[in-house]
Amino acid sequence: MGARERRQLEQSSGLADTLRVCGRFLRLKEMAIFAQLSAQYSTRKDPAVELEFKQRGNAQFKLKDYSHAVALYSKGLHHSSTHSSQAALLYANRSAALYQLQRYQECLVDIERAQEHNYPHELLHKILARRTACLQRLGQADGASDLCSKEHLNARGRGRARIQSQPTTGGAPHGQTKTSGTLCEISPSIAVRSDSSRGRHLVATEELRPGEVLLQEKAFAAVLIPEGARREPFSNEDMYCHHCLEWTELPVPCLTCSFSSYCSELCRENAWNQYHWLECRLGGFLLALGTFTQLALRTVLLAGIQEIQGTEKLESGADQRSIGECSVRHNPDHKVELSSCFSGMSEVGNGMPRDAQSRYQMIHSLLTHTRLQTPEHRFICGLTAAAVCQEIRRMGLESQLVSDKLEQPAIIAQGQGLRTLGVALLRHHLQLVCNAQAITAVRVTGGGHSHVAEMEEVRIATAFYCTVSLLNHSCEPNTSITFHNTTIIVRASQYIAAGQEVLHCYGPHWSRMAVRERQQALRSQYFFHCQCTACVREEGKVGMDSLLGQFLCSYCGVELQDSKEAHCTCLNSSCRLIVSKQALFQQVKKVRDQIGFARHLSTQHPDKALRLLSECQQLACTLVSGQHPLQGEIEDCLAQTHASRGDWLVAARHMRKSKELVQIQYGAQSVELGKELFKLAQILFNGHVVDEALSVTEQAENLLLLHCGAEHEMVIELRAMKSCLQTLPSQFARSPKLYRRE
Repeated sequence: MGARERRQLEQSSGLADTLRVCGRFLRLKEMAIFAQLSAQYSTRKDPAVELEFKQRGNAQFKLKDYSHAVALYSKGLHHSSTHSSQAALLYANRSAALYQLQRYQECLVDIERAQEHNYPHELLHKILARRTACLQRLGQADGASDLCSKEHLNARGRGRARIQSQPTTGGAPHGQTKTSGTLCEISPSIAVRSDSSRGRHLVATEELRPGEVLLQEKAFAAVLIPEGARREPFSNEDMYCHHCLEWTELPVPCLTCSFSSYCSELCRENAWNQYHWLECRLGGFLLALGTFTQLALRTVLLAGIQEIQGTEKLESGADQRSIGECSVRHNPDHKVELSSCFSGMSEVGNGMPRDAQSRYQMIHSLLTHTRLQTPEHRFICGLTAAAVCQEIRRMGLESQLVSDKLEQPAIIAQGQGLRTLGVALLRHHLQLVCNAQAITAVRVTGGGHSHVAEMEEVRIATAFYCTVSLLNHSCEPNTSITFHNTTIIVRASQYIAAGQEVLHCYGPHWSRMAVRERQQALRSQYFFHCQCTACVREEGKVGMDSLLGQFLCSYCGVELQDSKEAHCTCLNSSCRLIVSKQALFQQVKKVRDQIGFARHLSTQHPDKALRLLSECQQLACTLVSGQHPLQGEIEDCLAQTHASRGDWLVAARHMRKSKELVQIQYGAQSVELGKELFKLAQILFNGHVVDEALSVTEQAENLLLLHCGAEHEMVIELRAMKSCLQTLPSQFARSPKLYRRE
């Protein structure tokens, strides 16, 4: 961005003016660059790619890697057109892999789909024989196949939808429902307050107990984060429904593009009606612009141009103040009733919840921090919004953005629909810097021969939430969050007294980052100086913090003293060695890389992994103190590696050490400790250490119940282990502390 563009941006009076300035610089050259980028994200169905995935799936089937074969056949189906001859073969081949995996009901669904896609008559006897075998395995007669049909199985409780046919009009159906289901459930013990320093925020109106559910809210809009070839064929876009984020191993692909897929025909149809009719046409162009641009556009499409225009008129009322945001500034003691944020949960005549409009008003009123964001970022956001509008105009899709309730000809002639869309895109893109919420899901790692599954939370999507956006940050929060598809669940992670603010961590947490690092991160992204209890407690300290301040002098072994400079000094007066912080961090990174490689080797080559971890231990002992988190990471990996060899007692000893260090770092009531106890419980369970396994299972279950709830995968697994352990005789109990064998 040149000096002229910067000057014009600084002089712009609002979002519409900013969009106008950025649009003037969007020339043919810039659009050509966007076109080149979009070519790298092609979403067209390619018969050659379809055939390639089919052949790769066949190769994995021959190797008896049936799960991998299923994933590859599914990838091939993404590239199958409606009339593709390969689609029927892919469904049939996938049904064969599912049969080998003893997943007979899902096998029946794919057999029916193969028949619907004109499976070759000369091969029909194969899938009919497989269908009969499935029904026999399920204990059903041939006439009972309708119980396992696609109508019964794939709807999965959502209701049956007609299979989406190729769109004929290409536009969004008018009068469609923008949102559905229970949108938000809030504890009656929570209220909204606002003041000049904290803005709108949530407080407890009465005592809240640890583990109590405070808020459940469905995302206004959510978009999957694509992983592409990084994790093929098990990437986010292949494992989760692009509409509801339900995990699905057998996705139903979009009929038009090769990117989007869904858990059912119903979700595919709903997505098309609400937003995918436009996203699909923009295709690789939209993917090239990034997740924030896609989420901003989806937010606009879900709200609708009419609702956005109505909200903007309401915003520019007589008092010229934003909804909610400016009322806080003018009336510091203003109390907002929570019910006013969600005006009515009852259904109206057209079946759309009355609060659909008010939810968008809450999204619209979120701070954009326009003047605090850099001119470069504002210019990129404005340029992106202008580019989307120009591409929509080029494709002739502007008329389909406007509802029948508006005067279409006049609006289109004036370009009002696209201007409304462009300004809203820019607004939401700027808001997402501070208000985007990561959606996570549990992904299982480990397993194999070790029998120890490590469940980690991984980011799969980015979303806009209305009420959750009211939660202020603390580096030492009093809440925990989990997700069920697009629904966020907020729980009290500790006792919260009446009148106390309900706080959420935006990312920088006291147990993971030094206070200076946290403050810098919060200022750069959220534009405020944090004054939470953790920051106030730590700001007076000179050292990096309790975690980073445990480095040792490589000469005398004494702890290094931190300073505000770029180096540390040995506390030993006779040594006084000066060491670069950067050099220390690089050494830690080197050890962590080795731990990661050892973890990769642990299942198939445990001896090599143990030798590598022994080297890590020797280096760590000269680099950091015994309580540094790095020591815990080594112990954890040692436990996993010994477990893969069946050395359960040795594995338990290492996992106990790791658990102790995790407790020091995160605290006795932390979810991190619960996850570490979960791994220890698995090791003790497999080692038949009944008494201790029962005790550890109980501790892990209590902690994970508090933070994650009873439906979490780890809690379910722990309860299954506990049920099994309670059936074993007491004579199996023994203490692994008596065993010292390595």
